[in-house]
Amino acid sequence: MEHMWLMRRSEKSGPATKLTAAGLALACSVSVGTALVARADSVSDQKKKNDQKIAALGQQLEGTNASLAQAYVNLERTNAALPIAQQRVAAAQSAQAQAVAAQAEAEDTEARAIDAEAKARAHNDEVAQRLAVAQANEQRAKEQLAKSSTDLVSSQDALDSYAAEVFQGSDQESQLGMVFGSTSPQDFANRLVMADTASAVASDTIDKLAAMTADNTSTRSYLTSVRGEIDDLKRQAQAALQGAEAAAAAATQAKNQSIVAKNNAITAAQNAAAAKTQLDQLKAQQASAAADLAAQRQNEAADLASAQAESNRLQAILVEQARKARIAEQQRLARLQAQRDAKIRAERAKAAAAKSRGQVYVPKDPPPVQSDPTPSNYLTYPANGPTTSGFGMRWHPILKKWMLHDGLDWGIPCGTPVYAAAPGDVIRAGWRASGWGNQVVIDHGIHRGVDLVTTYNHLTSIVKFSGSVNRGQLIGYSGTTGYSTGCHLHFGVYEDGTPVDPRKWL
Repeated sequence: MEHMWLMRRSEKSGPATKLTAAGLALACSVSVGTALVARADSVSDQKKKNDQKIAALGQQLEGTNASLAQAYVNLERTNAALPIAQQRVAAAQSAQAQAVAAQAEAEDTEARAIDAEAKARAHNDEVAQRLAVAQANEQRAKEQLAKSSTDLVSSQDALDSYAAEVFQGSDQESQLGMVFGSTSPQDFANRLVMADTASAVASDTIDKLAAMTADNTSTRSYLTSVRGEIDDLKRQAQAALQGAEAAAAAATQAKNQSIVAKNNAITAAQNAAAAKTQLDQLKAQQASAAADLAAQRQNEAADLASAQAESNRLQAILVEQARKARIAEQQRLARLQAQRDAKIRAERAKAAAAKSRGQVYVPKDPPPVQSDPTPSNYLTYPANGPTTSGFGMRWHPILKKWMLHDGLDWGIPCGTPVYAAAPGDVIRAGWRASGWGNQVVIDHGIHRGVDLVTTYNHLTSIVKFSGSVNRGQLIGYSGTTGYSTGCHLHFGVYEDGTPVDPRKWL
């Protein structure tokens, strides 16, 4: 007897079914992943913009107390990061809600699929039982038909023998012989009773034979019907098996999707918790940075007063240096002019003496004294690097006022050699608490009517502390000392003690 049983879902889930489930899970992951990547790109772009703003802010804070500048940068960096963190929290919480909803939907789908599988299994079992019953009925009908056929053959043989005896036997053995071969009336009566009995037996045999024949015909018809039912049930069983297998595959697929959805929900919850933790940490950092900035701002007034006093001292030195240099230049020009006048007089005297002798002498006048032979590009670059901040007024974000950036900043690594921009004399070199850090000041004398001075600031170390220098001579190495937010060289140019744009001399 055939029996239709479902195989285990794990065994019957073919490659196509597994591929479908995997494809759906992958599609789900890709859709969620794409959304997360898009959000991550947006957040990443904002972070890049914020980093650029912070970098520009560092340049704006050049010349500010390092502690105050750092406190302000920390606060601004935290303020810029807070909206991003809040977006991450919102996105993570939204993703968590979507993941939880997807998990619930997947689990509901799994429950429905398992229920459908159970019904398909029950239907398959029912069809299998009906098929077994039909096959048992077929077997019994076959056995009954076989027995009926055997009995029919036996009865037919007995009837044939009786007929032969009646019509084909000898006079003594046949029934007619028994009747007509009697020797007396009694004997005839006895023989007639015997013949009658035999005839009755034959008649019964004939009736049985007819009944068996009818029963045999009925059994054959039933067998034909049962076999048709069996064929139909086999088709139903095949369909039931396929339905059960499909239900099992669907249940496996739903199970896998439920697992993926649950894992996504767990990951989303973890991401949301991590984003919330980061946001809370940023808020704490913001409060700390704001308190630090408030404390540092209180000291800024004293620092600014000190820096202004140092700047005034430097300007006084440069103004005095310019006064002395201008006097020296005037004296030099006066000497040169006196020498020229003496040469002119001597030439005139030679011409007069020659004339008195009747000779001709053409005076050779010396060239006029030039007071300003300096070219416009008199200064050479003390170091090579990109300009990160130019000369001019700029807004101070902490002090909320415009302040002069009195030089050029070149973004060069700490430790880069720095050279003298022109020949001159070192009039000051060393540490300056005003914010310049390690500084070298070189006086180049009078050029184009002004006393030209260059300064080199925030140096890591100084090589030349005093004496005269030549153009291109090493005087120190760049750094980030004093009020500086990063490695660079601040190069300043002064005309008679007043800062000017260095580019007019480079």
